[in-house]
Amino acid sequence: MYSKVYSGIPVGIDGMLITVEADISSGLPSFDMVGYLAASVKEARDRVRSALRNTGFILPAQRITVNLSPADIRKDGTGFDLSIAVAVLIAMQVIPDSNLFDNIIFLGELGLDGSILPVPGVLPIVHFASLKGIRTVIVPLANSAEARFIRDIEVIPVENLGNLVEMLCYMSGGGSPSDIAYSDYTGIDEISGIDDSMLGKTEAAAKSETAGQDYVDFADIRGQESAKRGMLIAAAGFHNILMTGAAGSGKSMMAKALPGILPDMDYEEKLELTKIYSIAGMLKGGTALIDRRPFRSPHYSVSEKALIGGGERPRPGEITLATGGVLFLDEFPHFKREAIEALRQPLEDKKVTVSRLRATYTFPARFMLVAARNNCPCGFYPDRTRCRCSYHEIAAYRNRISHPIMDRIDIRLEVAPLSYEDMFCKEKGTPSKVLREVVEAARERQSFRYRDEDWCFNSELPQGGIERYIDLSLSCDRLLKTAYDSTDISARGYFRLIRLTRTIADLNDREKITEDDIREAIFFRNEGREEVV
Repeated sequence: MYSKVYSGIPVGIDGMLITVEADISSGLPSFDMVGYLAASVKEARDRVRSALRNTGFILPAQRITVNLSPADIRKDGTGFDLSIAVAVLIAMQVIPDSNLFDNIIFLGELGLDGSILPVPGVLPIVHFASLKGIRTVIVPLANSAEARFIRDIEVIPVENLGNLVEMLCYMSGGGSPSDIAYSDYTGIDEISGIDDSMLGKTEAAAKSETAGQDYVDFADIRGQESAKRGMLIAAAGFHNILMTGAAGSGKSMMAKALPGILPDMDYEEKLELTKIYSIAGMLKGGTALIDRRPFRSPHYSVSEKALIGGGERPRPGEITLATGGVLFLDEFPHFKREAIEALRQPLEDKKVTVSRLRATYTFPARFMLVAARNNCPCGFYPDRTRCRCSYHEIAAYRNRISHPIMDRIDIRLEVAPLSYEDMFCKEKGTPSKVLREVVEAARERQSFRYRDEDWCFNSELPQGGIERYIDLSLSCDRLLKTAYDSTDISARGYFRLIRLTRTIADLNDREKITEDDIREAIFFRNEGREEVV
C-alpha cells in the first residue's frame, strides 16, 4: 500500500516542505530509502525499525520503500524520523489513511524506545508551512514552545510514538489499533499535549526569564564621556565602532552596555532572530522566543567558518547570531587575518551567502560591529614607563587591520585611561534608560523618513538615496570638501561620513544638517589620524 505525509527541512533561515512517501509491496524483505539522503537520514531506517518494534509494531516481511522528495534537494539531519514512521504505519494500515494528513507536517527524531526527541530548525519550517497554508504541525514536546511562536498554526506536541499513533487513529476516525492497549490512554487532549501546562515554559515565562538578564548600565561607567557619546551615536544609527585604548580603560564594559540602549525588537525581528537560533540548535530549556537583542563575543581564536558561517551542512556563524544586536570583537588585531577580511562583504551587504554544489544559502548579517584594540601589543602605550614596544611593533600591530576594514567602520573612539578622580567619582553618569529614550527618538525620526523604503537606519542608506534624503547647505558642502581634500578618506568613507552626520543631526533633533554636526562626525570618524608616529 502507498502512503504520503509531509515533513520539512531548514534552508538558510527559511524552510522547505518535504514529501515523505512510503510503499509496501510484495518482494524480498527490505527497507530501502531514496531521495538524495545524507548519512544521518539513511540511519533513520534503523531508528524507525527499532522504535516501531519497541512500541509494539512489527514491520511486515515485504519490500518497504521510502522516498523523500524533491529528489534534487539534499536531506540532512534527524528530523524526518517521525514522518517516515507515520508514513510506514499508514502503508501498513495501522493508521487509517485520510486526507487529514494533507494538512499536517511531522517533525522529530525517534529514540529506539519510541520516544520523540527534539530537533533543530523547527521554527523556520513551521513558519514556512504556515505560509503554504498548512494549519497543523506535530513536533516533539521540547520544540513546542518555539513552534507556538507562529500565531496562525496549531501545534500538537508529542512525547512518544505510541501516544501519537493513538491520537492519529482517533483524529482520522479509525479508532485505536485492536492489538495495542495503553493503560495511560486518557483522551485526545492529554495525548496530543494540547494543554499548555505540558509546555514547561510558556512564551510569557520565556519573556520574564530573558527580561531578568540585564546589560551593564552606562550609569556605572565612570568618565569616558566622549566615548559614551560615540556609543550613543552608533546606537542611534546602527553604525560600526572601533575602540582604541590602553588595557583596562573600560572598552569591554562599554561594549557590554551598548545593547542596553538599543530599542526593543519588533515581532518580525524577534521571529527572524529566533529562527536563526532554532537552526543553530541554541533554543534551550523550552524558550519560546528570543526577545532580547543579542550580544555575541567570540574569542579571537575563532575560525573563519565559525565567524561567518558555513560548513558541509551550512550553519549560521557568529555574525548571523548577532543579527539585530552587537558583535563584539575584543583584541581585534589578534583575530585571524582571513576571519577579519571575511567581514568585508557582510559589513557592506548585511548578509552572507554560502554556496554549495547543489544549493546556495543566504543568512542575514545585520549586526553592529563593535571592535576593540589596545594601543600596542603590550597594552600600555603611550605610557613609556611601562611600554617597551618599538614603534615598528606598534605600527605592525595596528596594520593587522586592513584599510578596507577600517573604511567600513564609521566611528573610531580613542579611550583614554581613567584618572583616579574619575574612577572613584561618586556622581554617576547618565543611566542607560535615559540614553535609550534618546536613541528611540532618533530612530523614530529615521523610521518616519524611510517609511517607504527597504531600509530603516541612516547607516543603511544607499548611495543613491543620499541625495534624496540628505540636503547639505553650501557651507556644509565646503566643510566636507575640505575634510575630503585634507585627509586620505576614500569615496566609501566620504559617504559613510555623510550618513554619520545625518545620525548626529537626528540625535540633535533637527532635520537640517549643520556644520557642528559635520565637525562632530569628522571627530568621531577620526580620518587621517591612524598613524602611531
